[in-house]
Amino acid sequence: MASAAYSPDEIRANRDYFAAKLKAEKQREDVVRAVKGEAPFNFVLLDTRGKEAFANGHIPGAWCFTLDDIAQSATKLPKGKEIVTYCWSHD
Repeated sequence: MASAAYSPDEIRANRDYFAAKLKAEKQREDVVRAVKGEAPFNFVLLDTRGKEAFANGHIPGAWCFTLDDIAQSATKLPKGKEIVTYCWSHD
């Protein structure tokens, strides 16, 4: 069964979606360079792993909001800065 070709509107919608997604996401390398002091730290680094994990060690300068806290604590986040989240890594 052959699939139908995408319409120009569907192609445009996909392009717009991914353009917005790329604009909104901070690149990992930008974050690593900032944490190392090699680039400006012009964003809020938000650790979402949980309070115990945060207390046991975190990236200097990071804020700790669990996923459950975000709804109540979002008003504490500065409006003029990009928010970058991190959690457990499996690298």
